[in-house]
Formats: sequence, C-alpha cells, structure tokens
Amino acid sequence: MNKRNGVWIITLTLLFAVLLSGCGKSKGTDHHAATDADALEPIKVELQISPAEVAAGEPVKFEAKVTHQGENVDDAKEVMFEYWKDDTPEGEHNKEVVAGSGEGMYVLEKTFEEPGTYHVISHVTARDQHSMPSKEFTVK
Repeated sequence: MNKRNGVWIITLTLLFAVLLSGCGKSKGTDHHAATDADALEPIKVELQISPAEVAAGEPVKFEAKVTHQGENVDDAKEVMFEYWKDDTPEGEHNKEVVAGSGEGMYVLEKTFEEPGTYHVISHVTARDQHSMPSKEFTVK
C-alpha cells in the first residue's frame, strides 16, 4: 500500500467514525428531553372563557389548559394572554404573562367595564413549541 492510499483510508475511517457518532443522539439529563417521535406530538392548549356570558364590571376568567402527550404541562416556558376590544390597533393590545396554577392550568382574571366585542389569544410556549388558540367574546 502506498502512502497516498493510506491517507485516504485514514480519512475515510475518521469520516465514518464522525458520522456514526452523530447517529447516537444524546438526551442529556433533562427529564423533559424528547425522542424524535415525541417531538412530533404537538402541545395541546384548550382556551376557555368563563362565565359564558360576560357582564360589564364583572370578572371574567381566561384559562389555558396545557397538555403534551396526555400529560399536564406545569412548566411552560411562557404563557401570555393577549386581549383587546374590536378596532383596537394591534400595538395597543393588552398582554399579560401568567404563571401556572397547577394541573396544566394557566389563568388570568380580568374585569371589562365597556360593553362590546373582545378577543383573546393565549400564547403558550412549551416543549420547544408555540400554540396560539384564540376566542372572541362579548361583554354586555
């Protein structure tokens, strides 16, 4: 074997070793590390508004129930409720970050003084994903 062939064999062997080491993905020590199949499963966010009929001057609750693979998500990276009245310019929407209250629930309670049509979006970031369910509601 000549010197040139030896260099090629060593180069190909090293390249093969590098490629093989990339195939054994490490999950680290994070207990929330996901396999590739888990990563394809989206987070689920159920946005609820209660009471169903909102009266001016009375409190209303926005609740985001966050789950992933059927399990409650109590450690979302961020949950923010964005709400506004119809015809409010986008830059003037109200945005409030909330902490979890357990069992996958994230809650914001507000009181609206003005009757009208309103909108709410729950921005949820969890498990390296983002979900933004929205609802419209009327304050009477």
